[in-house]
Order: sequence, then C-alpha cells, then structure tokens
Amino acid sequence: MAAKLHDRARVLVSGYYGFNNAGDEAILYALVQALRRRRTNLELTVLSAMPEATAQTYGVHSIPRRQLPVVLREMRRTDLFIMGGGGLLQDTTSLASLQYYLGLVAMADACGRKVFFYGQGIGPIRTGVGRRMTRTLVNRVAAITVRDEESRRELAEIGVRRPRITVTADPVLGIEPEPAWMEQGRFVLDEMGLAGAPVAGISMRPWPSAPEYVHAVAAAGDRLAGEGWRVLFLPFHHPGDLEVCRETAALMRAPATVLEKPCDFSELIGICTHLDLAIGMRLHFLVFAVLAGVPLVGLPYDPKVSRFLGRLGLDPGLPGVITPEDIAGRLAYVFEHRAAVQATMQERLIHLRRAALATADLAVATLDRQLGSCI
Repeated sequence: MAAKLHDRARVLVSGYYGFNNAGDEAILYALVQALRRRRTNLELTVLSAMPEATAQTYGVHSIPRRQLPVVLREMRRTDLFIMGGGGLLQDTTSLASLQYYLGLVAMADACGRKVFFYGQGIGPIRTGVGRRMTRTLVNRVAAITVRDEESRRELAEIGVRRPRITVTADPVLGIEPEPAWMEQGRFVLDEMGLAGAPVAGISMRPWPSAPEYVHAVAAAGDRLAGEGWRVLFLPFHHPGDLEVCRETAALMRAPATVLEKPCDFSELIGICTHLDLAIGMRLHFLVFAVLAGVPLVGLPYDPKVSRFLGRLGLDPGLPGVITPEDIAGRLAYVFEHRAAVQATMQERLIHLRRAALATADLAVATLDRQLGSCI
C-alpha cells in the first residue's frame, strides 16, 4: 500500500551503482543528498551490484540489482521509482543494458508505480528495437528530466511526446566539495610526492574502437612535462581505467604518476581541487574539475563529453576525434585564455548547479502528487 503525505515515503532508485565507477557513485551521493534536504521522511532503497557497501556508504537501504524477484517485491511497495542520473538509456554499451533499464520502467508501470527520470543523459540509441522500446515505455513515465538539450532532442526524435521533458543538469553539478575532501586530496597528492609543482590531472578510459588515442594523450603529457608540469593519471573506474592509464604513462618519454589505489568520488573531487589543469575523457572527471574551478581540456570520445563542454561555453570538439593536434590546440587555447576560461566556467556553474538541484524539487513534487492521489 502506498504511503500518505504524512507517512514515511518510499522511493526506489536505479542506476549504475556498486561498480566502483566514481562518476556514478557521485551521482548517487548528489541524488540522495538533494532529496533528503527537501524531504526528511524518505525511505530510500537503491538497486546496486554491491548492496551492503552502498547501504553503508550512503545510509540507504540497498538490494541486489539483478535479483529480479527481490526488485519486484520492492517495486510493489514503493511510492516512486527514480531512474537515477547518468547515461543509462543508450545502446552503445550494449542493447542488453538498455533493455535492463527499460525493463525496470516496464516493471514499475505494471505495478502501477510512478516513474521519474532524474537528470538522465539519453543516447545514442541507434538500434531499431532499442528506439521502439524507448518510445513505448518512456511515453508512460510520470516526469522526465534530462541533463542537456541534446538528450531532450534525442527523446523527441525517437517519438517521446509525453510527459513534458525538462532540461536540468547533471546531478553531480549540485555537489559542493567539502573541506574534509580537500584535505584528503592534498594528503593523497603529498603521498605521491606531487607537492610544489603544477599538476596536470589526466583521466583516461578504455576506447577499443580508436586505440591510437593513447599515443595522442601520451604526447600531450610529454609536452606538459617538458614545460615543468607534473603529470598525474587518475583512474575513475577500476580496473579498466587503471590499465589504460598505466599504458599511456608507459608510452611517455617523461616520468608520470598513476594513482594506483582505488579512490572514492569524494577523494577524487578532493584531488581535483589541488590540480592546476584537467585533461579528461571521463565526463565526471570534467564535472569534478568544474566543481574545483580547474581549467580543463575535454577529450570528446563520446557525444556526452561534447555536450557538457558546450554547456560550459567551451569548444565541444568533434565526438570521436582525439589527435595530438587537437589536444595541442585545446591546451594552447586554455593557456592563452586561462582567466577567461575559468571565469566562464564559474559563471556557468552557478546556473548549472541551480538546474541540477531543481531536479530534486521536481522529483519531490512528483512524489507528493502520487501521495496526494492516495489520500
């Protein structure tokens, strides 16, 4: 039975949680904090690959994401099902991934539960079956918020006509770095002997379709090292990112440092607050750099990176193009216009943070409408 307005409201949250991906864990933290600031009587349950760790880290209930009978039981008792932020609805990773998340939407609909899309990044969805499933199921959700205009356009082109799609921002942009995170970040850098010189942080990820990109990034690292920079590679998803970070560092002629130990999102944000330059493929590394006020160069291996750079007022580049010349040109622009780039980023961050937090307001409003209808 659904809760009434004065009862403890139940919310079930899905996403790519429990996989040691710093970006997705930051999304969950941002979502949980924003919702709890608006409603103190929420009982949050999160689907996770590591439910015990998720429960302990975020102070929520958590259940195994792949145990569908357990998920169904929780879905039947929830008041609102939230499809958490991130690029969940895409079939680039695999069609199976898209089918999993849309299957949860279908389950919620079959149980008569309202569905809220929380700052989603949509697409690319290229397969015919993926587009048909998306059109059929997403037209049945209660409310949709997406993190950029291109995601709204993708849904519209697929044929999603209702409900109205609201463009907000990536949930992580609502985070304000805590002093303890900054202290921990400084401690990690000191441990690696990186105090006293400008540090360029580089985020890499596997990209099998374009293996030559590691050489382009290694060349950029050598150029920076030759100008007195310390180069630090920061894996965001273990073990895949760590392997490609090691490979790229080994290709450099100059010495470089790889952050070997796994760090959670708060430690990585803390490290970013002490960087002097950020060069990255991982979207949420770039988001962390913006939160820290660090000039950045995005490497647009995926359209979502180009979209984010565009929202910052930076050159979005060509998705899938990472060459030595491209990186060199971007670095030259940032060095020449450093103050202007930082000022623009901080101005955009004010608006993006407001938009990110507005997503929680819309989620709570959807929940309240659901609870009100049960009285």
